[in-house]
Amino acid sequence: MKLIGFKVQMYKCILDSGKVEVTPLTVLVGKNESGKTALLKALHKFNPFEPEPYNIEREWPRAHRKDRTDDQVVCIAEFFLEEDEIQRLRDITQQDITFERLEITRDYGGRFEVLFPRDIAPDKLHPNDIDRILETLPKLSQPVATQFQDAAEACVEDAKRLAREGRFSELEKLPQESSERMKAARSPENEDPQYNNEQNFTSQFTGKLQSAINTLKQEERIQKKAHDFVVQRIPTFVYMDEYRAFQGMAMLDQLLQRKNRKAQTPEDETILTILSLAGLDLEELVHQGGQADREERQYDLDDGAATLTRQIEDNWGQLKYEVRFNADGPQFFTFVKDAKDRALIRLEERSRGFQWFFSFDLLLMHETKGSLKGCVILLDEPGLHLHPEGQRDSLKRLEAYAEGNTLIYSSHLPFMIDLQAPERIHILTETNKGTVVTEDLSTPQPEGKLTLQAALGISGQTSFLLSERNLVVEGVDDYWLITALSNLLKRSREDGLPDDLMVTAAGGASEVTYIATLITGQELTVVALYDSDQAGNAAKDKLVKRWLTKYKHHKAAALSLGPSIGLPESSECSIEDLFEESFYLDYVRDFYKQSLAAANIEKIELPEGGQLCKRVEAFFENHGMRFNKGSIAKRIRSRLSEMNSIKDLPEYTQERVRKLIKTVRDAIDSCIPGQTT
Repeated sequence: MKLIGFKVQMYKCILDSGKVEVTPLTVLVGKNESGKTALLKALHKFNPFEPEPYNIEREWPRAHRKDRTDDQVVCIAEFFLEEDEIQRLRDITQQDITFERLEITRDYGGRFEVLFPRDIAPDKLHPNDIDRILETLPKLSQPVATQFQDAAEACVEDAKRLAREGRFSELEKLPQESSERMKAARSPENEDPQYNNEQNFTSQFTGKLQSAINTLKQEERIQKKAHDFVVQRIPTFVYMDEYRAFQGMAMLDQLLQRKNRKAQTPEDETILTILSLAGLDLEELVHQGGQADREERQYDLDDGAATLTRQIEDNWGQLKYEVRFNADGPQFFTFVKDAKDRALIRLEERSRGFQWFFSFDLLLMHETKGSLKGCVILLDEPGLHLHPEGQRDSLKRLEAYAEGNTLIYSSHLPFMIDLQAPERIHILTETNKGTVVTEDLSTPQPEGKLTLQAALGISGQTSFLLSERNLVVEGVDDYWLITALSNLLKRSREDGLPDDLMVTAAGGASEVTYIATLITGQELTVVALYDSDQAGNAAKDKLVKRWLTKYKHHKAAALSLGPSIGLPESSECSIEDLFEESFYLDYVRDFYKQSLAAANIEKIELPEGGQLCKRVEAFFENHGMRFNKGSIAKRIRSRLSEMNSIKDLPEYTQERVRKLIKTVRDAIDSCIPGQTT
């Protein structure tokens, strides 16, 4: 199972985080004290490697004491099921499983609940289990009278039918009813061996049937079997914060005493982890430390260090660590070197950044039992103590960690954000209803917005984040869809956006103008693409009149979306208007199917005229619901990434996409001072 979304409720500063959709690598952006750590810890406790239950006394939100209950769900996690897991559920439930997503909750009491769709995993026994248990019923020995054989076979069939239908109250009456039924059908002449066979079968059948009924009562129902199977498949959640750097030095005799008393400290746990991964036994090392001959212990330490070094090389081929252990009496030391610095240095004397990543490598190896796959990795402020260049390098390591895993990390550092993957970004915002998480990059409160702007590089001091040639669009939705469509054209062996073109998502039409002016001020080429609406037209006019026309030396162009896709100048449109109404509404209905069903809405009927997304938004507002176009854009973008050819789209969209990409390419290639389109 793979984590694809989660929501946290009633945990510390979070009353309801809202749904957080997860990509293989997801970043939570927010200022200090905005709730990033609380969100990650609530998620970590969903299924940690070592038991770490929710603590209602310390973690329940303040000022809500009257509502406190162990039944409160803390985390709702949504998972994508692999094909083998779906097939196993089919086998367990004997039903056609068509869903691929499944939500699981965990409450303050530590209870898991798998939210199966209605009518899936019924509260009855599996037919195979029923057959296995009823196989204990005796076989009829011949000869018997024909009428007795008919009665006996009917009693057996009744037992199987009632058990399979889950009608246990009727099944419990069957031994007595069967006995009376078979006695009435015995051979009238009391002939042997018929009479004796019939008498023995009647007695054996009623006794065995009663025993089978008792066994059936204790047998797990389909629902519990399906529930237990899913819970066993939940991935391990691994958490690491900025403070957990492994200790490499310890007094082994004191460590053993604390371990035997079960009073080990977090620092002790790190040493025990290192020894475990190295295949070293703590008691043996302590014993060897008291011997006069230290040669055997040093041999074991060298062999353990070589074992750990080999494991790291096997798992992280790009990380050339070398580990060495040494001991002086009860005192134990860990030395580490890497490809960049070949000197052997004690772990505690390495930089904090080195200690952090080395510690996390070992933690991940330990908590995944060496597999390094199929877990959920939660990192709180990784790279906090690295310089900017080191922070950028650390992003590559996060990509490696995310291969085969799901990785979520928090940050407020601009260098820890990949501007070319804004779909990864979620913003934490403090409200009067607690911390909430949003993927809408234009909605955070002022403090959160400043953090976002810094993280996205919207600053005059971040020219290194730009390219010689740039395209600025109004929002992340535009970025997602334009880049996905460009890539689809390239897969179709058609012209997409130039490879050296940097696409930047702004926070609205006015910020397109702001960012474009920053870029032109650094003598770089830029095309600004605006929606064809009142805000877009006003912002475009401002860029043209105040900058492009006034300062003739700028290598810039301003485009309106409508004319760029072949619509009249007066038409209103946004990026969603690349798609036909029916195509777009399919994704809306799928994403909001539960909300629409709850509101008894069977059909979406949009008002006429205007931008498609605004018409959908108006429909939702009329029904007291909120529409998030970003969620739909993300779904469409995901689907586009799965397509092999632009021809997989309707011709209507193909034509508009080709026109848009060509218009942008032409504007970039022929950009001259003061140009507008």
